[in-house]
This record gives sequence, C-alpha cells and structure tokens, in this order.
Amino acid sequence: MMDVNYFGSIFATRAVIEEMKRRHQGRIVFLSSQAGQMGLYGFTGYSATKFALRGLAEALQMEVSHFASYQYCEIVSILIKS
Repeated sequence: MMDVNYFGSIFATRAVIEEMKRRHQGRIVFLSSQAGQMGLYGFTGYSATKFALRGLAEALQMEVSHFASYQYCEIVSILIKS
C-alpha cells in the first residue's frame, strides 16, 4: 500500500517539481481520504499511508514556497455506501 499511496506520489512529484521550479508556477494535487485525517479502525495500514501523504504535502509546501507559487490542495474523499 505504501508503494502506491505514498511512493507513487513521491515519484510523480519528483518528475515535475524541477520544471515547476524553473517556471515558477505549477500545481500538485494529492488525493487523500478521511483515513488521512484520523485513524480508522480496520484501516491501520491504509491510514498510515494517507497520514504520510499529508505530511509530504505539508512539508513540500514549505520547501518549494520560495521557488514557486505553490498551493497546497488536499482532496479528501469520504466513504459512501451506495
């Protein structure tokens, strides 16, 4: 789960971040879930990956803010039983 939810986001970010710095603009959007806001019973591994993703987004915002107009956007999905 870490490979997809966390490291997949890192690899995609690394692929575009240098070009964003060069252009002084860009957006990176991370998709999270309610499990990234609070730990959920039965979703221990999944919650950990989403917490890690949130930490990545917050730290990245601080690190690149002097290079580009970086906007932190975390999209949180909600489990809906249909």
